[in-house]
Amino acid sequence: MNILFWHGYLLHGSGSNIFTLNVVEEFLKKNNVYLFSQERNWNGIEKIGSHLVMDENQNLSLEKDFKRQGFVGVTPYIGNLLPVFVYDEYDGFEVKTFDNLTDKELEKYIDLNVKAMISFLEKNKIDVIYCNHFAISPYIMKKVKEKTGVPYIVIGHGSSLNYIISRDKRYMELSYDGFLDSQNVVVQSEYIRGRSMEIYEKKEFFTDPRFKIIPSGVNFEQFNRTMTDEEFKNIIKEKVSFSNGPTKKIYDGNYEKIKKLGDIREIKKLIDEAEDRIEYRDIDRDLLSKLSEDSRRENKILYIGKLIISKGVQILLMSLPCIFQKNPNTTVSIVGYGKFRPTLELLLRGLMEANKGLIKVLVKNGGYLENKKEGSLEYIEYFLENLIKEGKLDEYLKLAKKINLDNVVFLGKLGHDTLPHIIKKHNLIVVPSIFPESFGMVSIEGMSQGLIPIVSNHSGLKEIISFKENLVDLDRNIVEGFEKAINNNLKKLRETPDLKEKFIEESKKYSFESVAEILLDLKNEKRGIGVSEDTVVIEIDTSTKSNFFRVESPSEFTLGRFSV
Repeated sequence: MNILFWHGYLLHGSGSNIFTLNVVEEFLKKNNVYLFSQERNWNGIEKIGSHLVMDENQNLSLEKDFKRQGFVGVTPYIGNLLPVFVYDEYDGFEVKTFDNLTDKELEKYIDLNVKAMISFLEKNKIDVIYCNHFAISPYIMKKVKEKTGVPYIVIGHGSSLNYIISRDKRYMELSYDGFLDSQNVVVQSEYIRGRSMEIYEKKEFFTDPRFKIIPSGVNFEQFNRTMTDEEFKNIIKEKVSFSNGPTKKIYDGNYEKIKKLGDIREIKKLIDEAEDRIEYRDIDRDLLSKLSEDSRRENKILYIGKLIISKGVQILLMSLPCIFQKNPNTTVSIVGYGKFRPTLELLLRGLMEANKGLIKVLVKNGGYLENKKEGSLEYIEYFLENLIKEGKLDEYLKLAKKINLDNVVFLGKLGHDTLPHIIKKHNLIVVPSIFPESFGMVSIEGMSQGLIPIVSNHSGLKEIISFKENLVDLDRNIVEGFEKAINNNLKKLRETPDLKEKFIEESKKYSFESVAEILLDLKNEKRGIGVSEDTVVIEIDTSTKSNFFRVESPSEFTLGRFSV
């Protein structure tokens, strides 16, 4: 088939970006694929064949021919305004969150995308369109289908639902209108279906047979690929040579300037001045020196994700004093970038110096330090309140002072070309998110390499972890919960060295190969077939893993998910 995959954003960093590239890679094995995106660094994408750019008159020109085989990247013209779900800064764009768009800006954004799509479809035969995110691709594709007749399948992710549609009724109404004319709407977890039914005023479509749940996956070929330490170092050296990224020295300097301050605006000003001198999304310039930790250490804990409040890294940091008390032979690696990193670095150093005044200021004003909005780090507030109430704060800070900064390392941004090499060097992965997540992709990536996952017990995260001892409830005791779960699982790992095999086996249920196959099968599915007389259920002994097959016609089978 000729497939167009529409992803209105960039292709690095977040879960939906990684999902897109992996699904496109699988589609490409048997199909021709065009990927629409506002990505600026196409050169760094492995499977791209060529890159086309569209001007304001919808004229296409070849920007670069990379290789004969690969997908075609297309950058449609949308002006310089890039709407996003979570605010960040991107070179060459005026960035606004969708809920901050004026009606005129939203109308223009939709119109430019519709015109670009129609122009492209008039010149290129496309069999089906796959589009990402409820805001606002379903409505854009509905307008495109009205003019071209090309069917579309919507793939929903948690960010647009929780950050935008729940806050702005415009997107609720427009996206639902787009659902009705779609071939299918796909989400990654039962949580997203339930959350959609909570948010949307109209709910009928979420029980329609066209609404599908297809869990995401892992690129096992990529993650199982081996790389020597020397090969890894050479890749990092090349990237560092072009980097203006952060360094440990910068954050050490921040702490020395800020450690005695109490004025949050002065603290924010000093943080911003330091950040203005670097590019926080670049690879850390001193990464290689930070990777030279003691390889003999027994316990190696890993976090991977954005460094923003909602991802909960502050929960992990506050749990460390009690983790190091029981497991002193431990290192912690934090992989990722984000606007909250400078505050996290200050919090860590404040803990290690038992700096009560600074800790209090950072916790009370976390929201302001991330994006100049009101709001504290509420779960940390609960934790500190409990310590004070029980008279244990001084004892806790005494433990915190024993932590060695060399054993808690912020590694910064890593791409998926080098990330698997880092994952393999750890034995436990932590996902302390305090905001709903559509799917726990990071957990599965870690599990695929034998890491034990410790995960917040909510939303789509809990749907992929079937072991109670690896889940931590999101409540006032979440810091203590992560500390206990991490310590308990490190103890189990010492007692049962082959424990990791259980998690490797569990991860095998999820692969992008199977995700892509099911998405492709949707193109040929009869609309609204549901469960009826032409559906056959084959029952297999439920004490084993059962395979469910659905018969669409006497000669056609769709293989569903394996489940117990």
